[in-house]
Amino acid sequence: MKSTIELFRYLYTHLPPLFPKETAAKMKHALEHLESDPSATLEQAEETMIEFGYEAWPWNRAYREFLNLTEGKLGEHFLLPLLSAGLVEKYMDFKSGGGDLRVLHSGNPAQFFNSDERTELCTALVDMRQQLRKYTDSTVTGLEKEKYLKRVDEFTKVLVDIRIKLDALRDLAAHESEHPNLAAEIRERVRMFEQGLCLLAPEPDYTAVCESAEFFAGRHNDLGRMRGIHTPVNIDFYAE
Repeated sequence: MKSTIELFRYLYTHLPPLFPKETAAKMKHALEHLESDPSATLEQAEETMIEFGYEAWPWNRAYREFLNLTEGKLGEHFLLPLLSAGLVEKYMDFKSGGGDLRVLHSGNPAQFFNSDERTELCTALVDMRQQLRKYTDSTVTGLEKEKYLKRVDEFTKVLVDIRIKLDALRDLAAHESEHPNLAAEIRERVRMFEQGLCLLAPEPDYTAVCESAEFFAGRHNDLGRMRGIHTPVNIDFYAE
């Protein structure tokens, strides 16, 4: 429960620029209620997070897109001044060998840098990310505002389609009377997709959402064909 509320607070405190103030106020009120109500359950906390996850997801997706573009263009501009001269030289060697910031974030080049260098890099990357966020904030509220809001609108339309497909999966589960375990599996998949909207699970993959109905229809047919396959067959070898 505590970790869920902490994720909720992170979701709230990291709302992107221009996120609707009225919705943010409702989110703050819901968060404070969960934090102060000792009778609140984990299920209530998750349901509340999912509700606001639907509101925040298009904004987070659009903002992350602009943030990643900023990092691609200006990441090194912000990173290098944060590094010691020796580590700058080491980073350039790393880069000449095919490395870049994306690879650096992944943790894969751990063996290329020693322990002290990795510690310095981690601190610098955190500071770099903060500077990139400030720069991106000014961009999406200034020169790139129109493009940013357009992407929010485009992701909102994607989310509408996702909701329609998740409702179809719920309906599929509700009518899955032959295989209760399959119905439970479908509901769990829907829950996982929704949790991905608000940091409680990996972010939902649009293609996976689109293909889920067909996947579970196939599972239903497979289970239907397998019905009775393990039932013993009695054969009377003495019958005339």
